[in-house]
Amino acid sequence: MHIRTHIGLYLLALFASSSQLAAQGEVASWSIRVAAIDIVGEHHTLWLRTSGRKDPVEVPINTRVFSPSIQFTGAARLDFHASAAEASAEVPPHPLASTSLTGKSSLLVFAPDVGEKGYRIFVTPDEDFPFGSFRLVNLSAATVRAEFAAKVIILRPGAAETITYREGEQAIPVRILAMEKDAEPRLVRQSSWSIVPNQRELVLLLPNERNGLVQLRHFVDSKEEVPPE
Repeated sequence: MHIRTHIGLYLLALFASSSQLAAQGEVASWSIRVAAIDIVGEHHTLWLRTSGRKDPVEVPINTRVFSPSIQFTGAARLDFHASAAEASAEVPPHPLASTSLTGKSSLLVFAPDVGEKGYRIFVTPDEDFPFGSFRLVNLSAATVRAEFAAKVIILRPGAAETITYREGEQAIPVRILAMEKDAEPRLVRQSSWSIVPNQRELVLLLPNERNGLVQLRHFVDSKEEVPPE
């Protein structure tokens, strides 16, 4: 199985259940921030087709940090297209990516979907991921052991967990090991991680395309300052 297919399968497992719970036809106000594991072709800017507004919403994505908040009104079902023209067409073509929202504010990570030449989307509602915390998501085929100081977390494929920053702690010693079948645990990362109260960090555990070993990808999201009234 292609390594990127592994990513797609675990993304599908992670968001499928929440997507099924979304009210597809509900029109409401939403807020999203977006990032990507990798960019597909030249599709570093997508266009969101939403009901309830005439013009599509421009959605720029990058591979390092989450975008500023993108606000829009529409249904919980989101379809992302390659151009504004496609997104606003009376009968649009098949979208590059689709997902559904269950929370009014969410983080979206786009992952290449090789078979469809588009993206799959991993959605994290804000309520599952407060500022001042790390969130680990295991998108690899291996079980992962994560040690945060004295706290030990076992993440099976497709699992996710949030680690809240402890007040007054400047750095947390972290050790992450991949528990491959019929092999000794392999050290993936050993270092100290720190976070500040107005940031949060999403850490994806992914298979390396060259060798299949577990690797880490970090995405930082910073709280937006609210201008004084």
